[in-house]
Amino acid sequence: MRSLQWKLVMILVLLVITVMVLVGTYLLSGVSGFYEQMFYTEMNQVFTPDFLDTVIRTGAGEGGVARVAEYVQAHSARLGLTENRTFTLFDGEGNYITGSGITSGSFVDYSPNLIAAMNGQIGSESNRMAPYYDLAIPVTAGENHLILYVRDNKASVSELQWMLLGIIGQALLMGLILSILLSILLSKTISRPIEDLTRGAKAVAAGDFTSKLPVYSNDEIGILTETFNSMSQTLSDTLRTVENERDKLSALFEHMTDGVAAFDRQGKLLHLNNAAKELLTGGGEETGQNFYDLFAEADIAFPEILALKRPEYRERMYSLGSRELRVLFTPFGIADGEGGVIAVIYDITEQKRLENSRREFVADITHELRTPLTNVKSYAETLISDDDIPPTTRRRFLNVILNETDRMTRLVQDLLTLSKLDYGHTDWNLETFDPTPMICNIAEAMNGDAARHNHTLTCETHNNLPLVRADRDRLGQVLANVIGNAIKYTPDGGKIHVSAQNENGNLLITVSDNGIGIPAADLPYLFNRFYRVDKARSRQSGGSGLGLAIAKEFIDRLDGNISIESEPGKGTSVFIRLPGAVPEGSVSES
Repeated sequence: MRSLQWKLVMILVLLVITVMVLVGTYLLSGVSGFYEQMFYTEMNQVFTPDFLDTVIRTGAGEGGVARVAEYVQAHSARLGLTENRTFTLFDGEGNYITGSGITSGSFVDYSPNLIAAMNGQIGSESNRMAPYYDLAIPVTAGENHLILYVRDNKASVSELQWMLLGIIGQALLMGLILSILLSILLSKTISRPIEDLTRGAKAVAAGDFTSKLPVYSNDEIGILTETFNSMSQTLSDTLRTVENERDKLSALFEHMTDGVAAFDRQGKLLHLNNAAKELLTGGGEETGQNFYDLFAEADIAFPEILALKRPEYRERMYSLGSRELRVLFTPFGIADGEGGVIAVIYDITEQKRLENSRREFVADITHELRTPLTNVKSYAETLISDDDIPPTTRRRFLNVILNETDRMTRLVQDLLTLSKLDYGHTDWNLETFDPTPMICNIAEAMNGDAARHNHTLTCETHNNLPLVRADRDRLGQVLANVIGNAIKYTPDGGKIHVSAQNENGNLLITVSDNGIGIPAADLPYLFNRFYRVDKARSRQSGGSGLGLAIAKEFIDRLDGNISIESEPGKGTSVFIRLPGAVPEGSVSES
């Protein structure tokens, strides 16, 4: 048993059992010895020299054997003869003559004492292992050689011993019950403080310092409990201070947006925060365990960093996968001969992207404005310098100037729209309406442009379209832009299909064409500003690369989604999803 309490109980129980067994053994042995001593004492008191002289005189002559038997039987009370203690008279050869116990000489148990008497010696040896006590006395009366033999089968002793065993068993049972009860009470006084100390120690080991152990006494255990409480409080205060400092550093280290990695003087990794793991390994669990595993692309030697003096550092900028990293390396703890190197990692991917986007934006907007301005200027100079231009040519030149002016106007208008969306200055006229008429009207309005390219433009709307809450004009602008792109980028004679359906209570508008399609590599970037798959064709068709960017901004503001699926040579499908709206004035039922 592992419990101290039950160990104490078992010790006391075993002690009681041991004592009772020893006492019982002593008592049983004492009873047997006492009865044996009493037997031989009684025999000695009866078979005195005078008694034996009388037996000798009585047994002499004819009929002496019968007189001896009668004489001994007359003293049966003094001999204590019973059914368990018998007297037998044998001749000198050990043949049965008469007796009080054995009625026939057919069976005689020749004991060592009887054999000794047959040899002319008094047999009075005691053997506690034998199942009887006996005494054999040889007597010579004239010509008669006789043996007086008294035998006790120990039945009285056994009966007394069994009675004692019963008493001892009852005493043992009562003693065990009392000892268990008392030992439980006693062990509680010892084990309870120890159990409390054990629970307290486990709680402290688990980091719980709130519980205070009760003190039950002023003895050594009580002093130990008070000392443990004091130690627990001191340890709690110390750990709380350490934990606060560690939490500050850990929070700062783990939640930094910049990566931090620390190495010992041998270049072995000591610490790596989550940001560094994300930047260097893409968030994977497998990370390098030394400096060169993590910064193999940095092209810098570890001893070179260790040789630096504070506050010197080394800076490296390099590409790692799709990320652009800027890393600062500096030593720490060099003065005490320990320490190592700390690397601070900055993700400048977005910064690089913004810089590139800014440069591309300036280049794109410059190019978009320069081309129409150049055309306007050249045609205007031609008109001014040559008065003999035919009217048809003059009209064609003026139409070019007008078209280029419209193109610049659309570009500026798109830029203003995006600027308002970016700064949240767009006014929204939200209303709940049935989108069916709007979709049909937009498709019908775009049918003229489709007809100029010999396209077949069809529109299909289901009867159960959900209501939507949106800005009707801007949603129409998005749909017109998408249909316009399908018309522009589908070879003449193509097919364009506009459909609208109810998708689990939401509105799904699909614009599909069988045009040139879009390569898979370009699909993720279609909603970027000024992004065009075929720049030459886009500029030729008057595209600015801002239409889909504006469409996505509008749909996102309406909590919707716009996506594109396409395969080169097979066509393109644009999916516009908007959440269904609850009809105005409806009451929801609980």
